[in-house]
Amino acid sequence: MIGSRLLGQQPTFRGADFAMPEVSLFGYYEFRSAVATSDSWERHDGVEILFMRSGEACWELDQDDNFTVVTGGQAVLFPAGTRHRIANGVYSPCRLFWMVFDDQAVGSEHARLFPSREIEALFQLAASRNAPINLPESCSRDLNDLCGQLTDERLLIGNALIMADVRSKIYAAVIEMWKTGANGGDAAPSQLVRQAVRLLRQSVDGSADGDDHDEKIADIARQLGYGKSRLYDLFGREVGMAPNDYRQRVRIKRCCERLVQSDESVTSIGISSGFGSSQYFARVFRKYVGVTPTAYRQLFGRGPVPAAARDAR
Repeated sequence: MIGSRLLGQQPTFRGADFAMPEVSLFGYYEFRSAVATSDSWERHDGVEILFMRSGEACWELDQDDNFTVVTGGQAVLFPAGTRHRIANGVYSPCRLFWMVFDDQAVGSEHARLFPSREIEALFQLAASRNAPINLPESCSRDLNDLCGQLTDERLLIGNALIMADVRSKIYAAVIEMWKTGANGGDAAPSQLVRQAVRLLRQSVDGSADGDDHDEKIADIARQLGYGKSRLYDLFGREVGMAPNDYRQRVRIKRCCERLVQSDESVTSIGISSGFGSSQYFARVFRKYVGVTPTAYRQLFGRGPVPAAARDAR
């Protein structure tokens, strides 16, 4: 019988049960509405790969305000030992498949599906990639088929054919992601992007200015001695989002912290954070978090949880 466990209603499987001991765990999530998590940091001994089948989710990495946004048809790798968590403690509506490799030395010693040289190369790719990787459409279709197979009751009795097909689809998905990621070259942040991130964070922390339009980004580009279009191009390529999008995410993160840690009114938090009205604050907050500020505060213990926010599948 497959040694699986459930995270809420989300199934998790052991790679060893599918004759791939180098894969510690794998599984899938399907959230039809915004879902609160424990907001705790995760860290794995091996590389974690997330394949986003549909929707969007944002993760926060080790460093302050380091975000990775993954949309449908993309994958992202978290290097071994890198702390990460879902941003703001809430999963947006999404469907994803994930897998975590074992420690590189241990996984290579017991590898059966991925040869040790491929495991080494995947660990190197994870260490060099920051931005998400766009997947071929065929890969996305195969991932949907794979998640469908993981619901087949015949897996409970170890049906050999289905288990072999699951292994082949996992291997094919990783290879397709690998090919695309390797062709993208080294995506480590450049000095320009690191400086831009610092200035964007300062622009949020240092004022309540609500201007998130191109003029603010143009000012930062001029400080760095580059044109606005050049900054947008490099920032989007290396970070995976536009500079103004990053700045807004930092601002929303600060608002989430205040909603949970203080008794300030939602309106006060929105206005003092640079949003012109409570209605505009609620609209932008919902865009990035998946729920309104009031619902977010309730999700984390400051009032009853709305039924819609509890409805996860």
